[in-house]
Amino acid sequence: MLVLSLLSECHSNGTLSLQLFAKNMQGESYSMSQTLKGQKDSTPQKSRRPGQRQQERLVRLARRRRRSQIWTSIIVTLVVIALASVTYWQYQLYSARVAADRAAKATVTAVAAAAATATSIRQSCFIAPAGTKTDNIYSATATPSAGPTTSPRITGTPVTLKDGLKYIDITVGKGPAAKKGSAVSVEYTLWLQDGCKKIDSSYDRKGQPFTLTLGKGQVIKGFDEGLIGMKKGGTRRLLIPPVLAYGAQAQGQIPANSTLIFDVTAVSVK
Repeated sequence: MLVLSLLSECHSNGTLSLQLFAKNMQGESYSMSQTLKGQKDSTPQKSRRPGQRQQERLVRLARRRRRSQIWTSIIVTLVVIALASVTYWQYQLYSARVAADRAAKATVTAVAAAAATATSIRQSCFIAPAGTKTDNIYSATATPSAGPTTSPRITGTPVTLKDGLKYIDITVGKGPAAKKGSAVSVEYTLWLQDGCKKIDSSYDRKGQPFTLTLGKGQVIKGFDEGLIGMKKGGTRRLLIPPVLAYGAQAQGQIPANSTLIFDVTAVSVK
């Protein structure tokens, strides 16, 4: 049950107060009061200076701007570091490629030089360079008592046949020229083109001539073919390629695919 009482209490500001008394069923009562005419509440209100909210907003914006600048600086730094790392890696790859190219070129140059040297050695075994002092061991008054350990130095222009056989006359003999069917007696010395190593010589057997009939297949094809045209007393140097010698088959001290060099002197031609 509610009981309403009007209190004509006069406050300092002339405001009327209504006092409400409420009574519940158990007989207890409580009061409620209301201030009239907009009486000020006793609760203190937070006071704000003019423009304070605007200042706080500007401070927040400044903080956000600084955080944005910091993150931007971090991102730029990371990008720069990444670019520097990629650049360094690319430079290392480039340096490695340059070094590999130089090594490859050096290897090619070395191989070419070795091949040129080997070619020069082989050429010297057959024909010495122009201007080289020759070895006159096949003169009439100086028959060798043993086959030379290396091919004597000679100069001149060789004759090259279609099948690859080459020869050069050191001394031109006299009389009829040897041809197919001729019986020819010869003294000879054999060397390998590689290294000019001596393999065999009739002079090592006290100068016992070797006799054969040309065109009968009694010797390797290059030797048989190389004697055609020789005259008695003549000396000829032959360069016989593997295809006209023993080919891919090794023969005693002669390795497979060897190029052979012969010095042959015709003792007689019949």
